Amino acid sequence: MSEPRIIQLAGAGGIRNIAHYHDALSEGLSAGTDVGLDLSGMEEADVAFIQLVIAARRSAQARGLTLTLSTPAPEPILQTLERGGFIGPAPDDRRNFWLAQ
Repeated sequence: MSEPRIIQLAGAGGIRNIAHYHDALSEGLSAGTDVGLDLSGMEEADVAFIQLVIAARRSAQARGLTLTLSTPAPEPILQTLERGGFIGPAPDDRRNFWLAQ
């Protein structure tokens, strides 16, 4: 199995610039290889960004690929996930994905 292609996303992940992140994820998945997502440079994220990553993960699975995080999601993303009800305090598949476990 080959190493996943790493895509680094940084900055403010919000509805105003979601097209930029969508393009980067689409390009990465179109290569037909597994993708490792590096979110360590993300300074903030809103629900639109979280939904985009979830959709990209499902799209990868539909193509027989995997999309994983190469590093645990930074604190601003974890806060948005918790506030939005995407993850809870107990370990489960969703929390494990965002913590790169």
